[in-house]
Amino acid sequence: MDKERGNNLTADAVNAESEEESVKCDVQQSAPETGSEQTSKQLPTSRIAFIRSALDHWCADLGYKDCTVNMLTLSNLLEINKTELSQYFSQCQNTTFRIWLGEIRFNAAKKMMMENPDFSNDTISSECGFSSRSYLYRVFKEKEGCTPVAWRDKQA
Repeated sequence: MDKERGNNLTADAVNAESEEESVKCDVQQSAPETGSEQTSKQLPTSRIAFIRSALDHWCADLGYKDCTVNMLTLSNLLEINKTELSQYFSQCQNTTFRIWLGEIRFNAAKKMMMENPDFSNDTISSECGFSSRSYLYRVFKEKEGCTPVAWRDKQA
């Protein structure tokens, strides 16, 4: 799968407004002040590009569908040091891995609902990596202020 397609998938999943915003990393931006050594060092530009590319390919390959994935399993799978991956999310995405992954899954669920209106919420939740249908409902209530069913009705 080519890099451009991977970037588009990640961009669609992370930020429906703009591809540029989701893959952009301002290396001059200061990291959150946690007092830890791992966030005080900026990742080199070449490493940022490598990690971004690896994540783009992982998203394009639908890796987010695995509901058991966590930072450690992803870092092992991508062969990226866990500390570096954490720094990437902090410095370049201004978020944590869990929040980033939740956004990927949430946007994938909305896209799947739009493209497949006949899919049940059970199918949507399992196909997008949510651990359960109730978790999908909870995320929709938090982010959209309504259930997935109500959100679908609003989109129709």
